[in-house]
Amino acid sequence: MNYGLVSKQDARLYAEAVCDVIGHGKANAAVLLCVETAAAETLLGDYKDPTPTSAGTGLTQVDLGTFEWLRDKYKNSRYAPVLLNQLGIDLSRTVYAELRTSPLMAMLFCRLRYLAVSESIPATREARAAYWKKYYNTSAGKGTPQDYIDKCQRAGVDALFTQ
Repeated sequence: MNYGLVSKQDARLYAEAVCDVIGHGKANAAVLLCVETAAAETLLGDYKDPTPTSAGTGLTQVDLGTFEWLRDKYKNSRYAPVLLNQLGIDLSRTVYAELRTSPLMAMLFCRLRYLAVSESIPATREARAAYWKKYYNTSAGKGTPQDYIDKCQRAGVDALFTQ
């Protein structure tokens, strides 16, 4: 495992902890989306990015510009005091390097990225794959919705939610 993750099951636990504070979205789809994003980006920690910060960093491969935008957007939001109280995270003091080894921070910034989207999180993996491509990987990224689906399978995402 890489990025501070001890087990793949921990990725789900971190996603749940973050979503308990930020919100689960309709039909609790946010936890699935965050875990699936980590699968698409790093195979849930199995893939070690050879470029530690240039293409993003951490379990969910957040890039520096996105990190700074989200930190500034949410550091004074209604979520900030709850994050500090519930998870001990002060968004105003968060630094990018923390994402490299903290799966909790990586999941937080992943969830914040999707929180900034006005469109609801879809209910199916296929629709979430397209959502990920549109809002997370974007046209600048190499990933495709099919890559997302394939990597979720390779990383064993479904097994994390059947226990």
